[in-house]
Amino acid sequence: MRIVVVTDSHLSPSAIALNDNWSAARRFIASAHADLTIHLGDITVDGLEDPAQFQHAQRISANWPTPIRWLPGNHDIGDNPPGPGVVAKEPLRLPRLVDFRAAFGADYWRFDADEFRLIGLNAQLMGMATAEEAEQWSWVEAQLADARHAPLVIFLHKPLFQDSPLDARPHQRYVPSGPRRRLFDLLPPGALRAVVSGHTHQYRDRIVDGVRHIWVPSTAFYLPDELQDRVGEKITGLGVLDLARGALRFDLVCPDGMSRHSALDHPVYPKHVEARARLAARAPTGV
Repeated sequence: MRIVVVTDSHLSPSAIALNDNWSAARRFIASAHADLTIHLGDITVDGLEDPAQFQHAQRISANWPTPIRWLPGNHDIGDNPPGPGVVAKEPLRLPRLVDFRAAFGADYWRFDADEFRLIGLNAQLMGMATAEEAEQWSWVEAQLADARHAPLVIFLHKPLFQDSPLDARPHQRYVPSGPRRRLFDLLPPGALRAVVSGHTHQYRDRIVDGVRHIWVPSTAFYLPDELQDRVGEKITGLGVLDLARGALRFDLVCPDGMSRHSALDHPVYPKHVEARARLAARAPTGV
């Protein structure tokens, strides 16, 4: 099975350059002989405030070359708290989760392919202490209870951690430490083969404790070093995941026509507009 993994498309009617990169992703997928597309979240620029952007994303994804499975990101439904006693900058809104489900279907899911069990999780629920989070945990336990002989791949919006499963410092970029420990405790020993995530707008691919952790870059833009510390490679692109008889291969692809936009090239968030103005004011003037 060939799966194309995309993330952080940040689509909206006014985000023309980002919509164009999404079109480049479509053209690549149409030529890639793929069976499925998985979107890891931040589908929209700001579905949290403007759920009509969900409909825009659906319109420009109509007649997609493959079926698509979607996961929500913080710009779609809001964010979970980074840790106990820490408040998210834009907290998750449960009514927006309802809107997401109406537009894109299930916000967590599972299917089996080529001996693998593939599980998509809603990272934005983790640490929320809501009934919706409890329902997801019950569902996860059921999916893992009978997966003891199947290699697992987990998909979610946020990476589980930066450097180690023992990372404890709260950070909005990663899954909180409590839910992370709970997930690891549920996993059958030796079953987890890979974790595939988005959110960071950076590409990183490494093995930690025998598990491959892949950060897929955004199709839309990268964040320059003035705005975000560099942990991986700052590019735009997507991933191709090939599964066959229990073996997994991942390839990074930067498709033709997908421009390597900085977040400051075509800013869609006020903080990026302000940052561009600050940096322009600091730039030396010509003589």
